[in-house]
Amino acid sequence: MSGQRPPRVVAELGRPETPEETAARKARDRALRKSRQNTRNLVASLGATVALVAAIYFAVPRATGVEQPAVDVAAAVDQYGDTAGQPLIAPSLPSDWRPNAAELRGSGTGATWYVGWVVGGSGYAGLSEGLPGTPDVVAAAMNGSQPTGTTTIGGLPWRVYDRRDLGSDAGNVSYGLATRIGDVYVAAYGTVGVAEVRALAAAAAADARTRGLDGKGTLP
Repeated sequence: MSGQRPPRVVAELGRPETPEETAARKARDRALRKSRQNTRNLVASLGATVALVAAIYFAVPRATGVEQPAVDVAAAVDQYGDTAGQPLIAPSLPSDWRPNAAELRGSGTGATWYVGWVVGGSGYAGLSEGLPGTPDVVAAAMNGSQPTGTTTIGGLPWRVYDRRDLGSDAGNVSYGLATRIGDVYVAAYGTVGVAEVRALAAAAAADARTRGLDGKGTLP
């Protein structure tokens, strides 16, 4: 018929499409449009999910950290005093020294009275008192290191364990002090500065006298 449009010539083929080729092309076009639509829907859904998660994250209040209550050192002294059989040193320290441990560790001749503090929010300091005075408490507290000098604090002679040159290898003992009161060995140490460890040693010496820990101070 004169009004019928001639078949479209496809450039790739160099000839008009057959009905089968036309049907296949239209099917491919429909599949491509559907695939693109599904991709757009997936991206939109993912964006909505991310926005929802972000809204929930910023809307829900979050705690900045749970701080455990400070340990009652005086109560621990009362609890372990009879078992120890000797006065337990519990030095009085500034308010920014927060005790986080106070306990009798071990048993028999290997027992140790231990008190630990968090100082200024991040520093660490510890006090160890050997029961019944075995010198092993000093070696354990100082990680087996050798003394580097001596000093006098609170009327007592102390051996110095300066490990600051070890950096992170010093662990929890970058600086330490140790003395002997009668048969009792006492060690003060930590990651805090020299001034803080010396303050701990001075407070320990004062508390030892107050509690009647007898004996002349000697180097361990």
